[in-house]
Amino acid sequence: MATSFDKIRPPETLHSCVTRTLGLQLIQAGGATKPVVLPNEEQLCLQLGVSRSILRESLKVLADKGMLEVRPRSGMRSRPREFWNLLDPDILAWSAEVNCDVNFLRDLCEVRLAIEPTAAGFAAVRATEDDIKAVEECLAQREAVIAAADYESLVSIDLQFHAAVVGASHNPIFRHLYGSIREPFRMSLAYTTRFGWAVTLGLTAHRKLVDALKRHDAMAARAAADKIVGYAMLAIEQLDHNQNEAKKA
Repeated sequence: MATSFDKIRPPETLHSCVTRTLGLQLIQAGGATKPVVLPNEEQLCLQLGVSRSILRESLKVLADKGMLEVRPRSGMRSRPREFWNLLDPDILAWSAEVNCDVNFLRDLCEVRLAIEPTAAGFAAVRATEDDIKAVEECLAQREAVIAAADYESLVSIDLQFHAAVVGASHNPIFRHLYGSIREPFRMSLAYTTRFGWAVTLGLTAHRKLVDALKRHDAMAARAAADKIVGYAMLAIEQLDHNQNEAKKA
């Protein structure tokens, strides 16, 4: 049975709004065992309240992202998640919007493990005085908001801290990869900073990372960055436990 859609109420460009609406629907069904079958073009245009040209443009974008399969005779259907371009910024942002999905948060941490310790190691070797000063300033802000228990501000400062470390690696590909996960990372931090013990342990690791950068100790920087992500992973497991307990209650 084909799924249905509500009409678009565009707060942005119509094309991007249609693409986002369809993308969110596909992500919500991403774990389904069977493909999601979309209505034919005529029905979908009526449901969304858009022209066929706008719809086709959006369908092409989703097909290019690997999310959608469009066949002339068999219609339109979702593709398995394994075929998606999972580093695509839109897919990452939509996934963050749809889910408090522990599996997604775990996947995100694994991506962070692939980027942050290595970037931190190169930052220890390549960072300029200005780079280190920028990281130190972020750490000072982080300490201040933790002391004030201002955990909402902590999320933004953490993003700035990690961006400064990755930037200090002077590797444009690392910066691009970090930028592509920035919004999902923001969502993840909104959950993990709820746990005081994780924030406290993370602060110690952040201090060790800054110290390693100042000493230009690449191995220590890698180890500290690894611990920072590790504490986030522990917080996600605690979140998973809490969600499971809430379901039982």
